[in-house]
Amino acid sequence: MKPAQLLLAYQRLVERERELRDEIERVESLLTANPDVVAAEETLERARADHLAIELRLRDSDRDREAHRTRMRSREKELMSGRIRNPTELMQMSEEVKHLKASFAEEEEAQLRLMDDAEAADVAVREATENLEEARTRQTSDEPTLRRDLETWQAELAAVQADSQAIWAQVPVPAQNAYLRVRAHPPVAEVARNQCQACYVTVTSSGMQLLRKGDEIVHCENCGRILVMS
Repeated sequence: MKPAQLLLAYQRLVERERELRDEIERVESLLTANPDVVAAEETLERARADHLAIELRLRDSDRDREAHRTRMRSREKELMSGRIRNPTELMQMSEEVKHLKASFAEEEEAQLRLMDDAEAADVAVREATENLEEARTRQTSDEPTLRRDLETWQAELAAVQADSQAIWAQVPVPAQNAYLRVRAHPPVAEVARNQCQACYVTVTSSGMQLLRKGDEIVHCENCGRILVMS
């Protein structure tokens, strides 16, 4: 093969090597920490934290309501005992009992809302637990296939690396240097219908003549890539 053709073959192998490395990294990541499992674990953790927070609020609410109920009953008992004869004191205590009852009713409603929230939190924890179990089951069932794919891609990667090194060794040093100096990516572009297939600018007639001979490295006058006949 001519130098430009060797460089194109080398470039394709380099691109394939990059694709394989990406796939290997993806599979290794799935085998180490499956994102579906991680996401399901995080969701379950949040659901449990929310459930615990509501349970703590319910306990505090129960304690406050019981203290409120005790005080309210004590005041009611004192009001009905007949021991207080001063009309002003009776009115003040009556108002206090009325206020305690109204506050207690509000606390009862708040307690019911908390109980609804607790029930919803229970459902969220159950659903998150089920989702986590399903994700772990999928991970377990997918693992053999992923490991086979990993072994296949690792073997192909080794072969591609060997081939790319062998081809690079065949490229003349001046062509290697020309390849390494190209700033555009990818450095090599094919020519079809007299056009650079990277930037689609027409190659000059003199450039096409050099390309047909294939002995020299020809650069696209627009993008600077090394050109090779397709």
